[in-house]
Amino acid sequence: DGLDPEQVPLGDRKNMAYSATLVAQGSGMGIAIATGDFTQIGTINRLVNNTETIKTDVLKQIDQVSKYLFICICTMCTATFFTAFFYTDTYSGDALGSINIALVCAVAMVPEGLEAIVTLTYSYAVKVMASQNAIVRALPAVETLGSVTVICSDKTGTLTQNIMSLTAFVTSNARYKNNVDATDRVPVNFVRDDTYLASRAQHDMKKTGKDIVADGPNNPAGRRGHNPSNHFTVDSLHATDNPDEATANAALPPDDGFPVKNGESPSREWIQSALSCGVLCSKCVLGEGGGRAGEIGNPTELSILRASYFAGIDIEELKNDAPIVAEVPFSSDYKFMATVHEPAKVDNCPDGKYVC
Repeated sequence: DGLDPEQVPLGDRKNMAYSATLVAQGSGMGIAIATGDFTQIGTINRLVNNTETIKTDVLKQIDQVSKYLFICICTMCTATFFTAFFYTDTYSGDALGSINIALVCAVAMVPEGLEAIVTLTYSYAVKVMASQNAIVRALPAVETLGSVTVICSDKTGTLTQNIMSLTAFVTSNARYKNNVDATDRVPVNFVRDDTYLASRAQHDMKKTGKDIVADGPNNPAGRRGHNPSNHFTVDSLHATDNPDEATANAALPPDDGFPVKNGESPSREWIQSALSCGVLCSKCVLGEGGGRAGEIGNPTELSILRASYFAGIDIEELKNDAPIVAEVPFSSDYKFMATVHEPAKVDNCPDGKYVC
């Protein structure tokens, strides 16, 4: 639009990737156009290092008092020198003796306890704030906090943990419940349970505001479906006004025993074949030991990887056996992504074909 590239806001530079940032999803190739202090993070670092230290009001007042004391002491020293030199019998005409007397008076007038008094005042303020569960690192910050009258805060990002887990896997003939608190990498973390998420739920659409507040975090009653991993589950994704009708209409498919009977766990090979699509499409990175610390990527994709990992699937081996040869990135326009892979040996695909 005729603008200088430097005038375009950073958020609008859609074809740029910045140093010290992480790629959460997708792939691509780029050209490095800047390094070191010439990158955006380098510019921020340079600005931070060049930030001028601003003194608080108390420190400014102490500097002002110090200037007044300096002028007063210099005036008194000069007066003492001339008095001793001209009007005393002992030091009359003795310049060196008069200077000594003036310096002694100057040292005596310096308020050596001023710094200690200011420090004690700050320390007392810090103690009072600590009793109110507010701890500060720098003592002058106490004065700044004490001068605050309005605090504006933003709650963005504090309402969710950005964590998702795969709790259930539904096929055309069965439902499988996943143990999201599992620590062992075994297929038994998936158990066929055709009643799980099968009945319809009574939604809270007709609740009043008072009822919603009463059912909030201050309600001593336990939340339905809550487990130690901080995940909440519902019994269904469908709404109905009649709970009795919902139970009656929740018809379950017959247990055909494929691939396992109700209450049993499928094999690792079956789980791998069921989840391999989500694993192969993902470029996310799990944390060490399948944990959340250090993980990188989209929470939805990470939930599939984590479920596969704790089912005993070797994710890296699976990706190495079927490397990506083409990719259609996800877009909100067509709402899907696709990857094309070389056929894995276990797929028994004809030579020269690819699986997607």
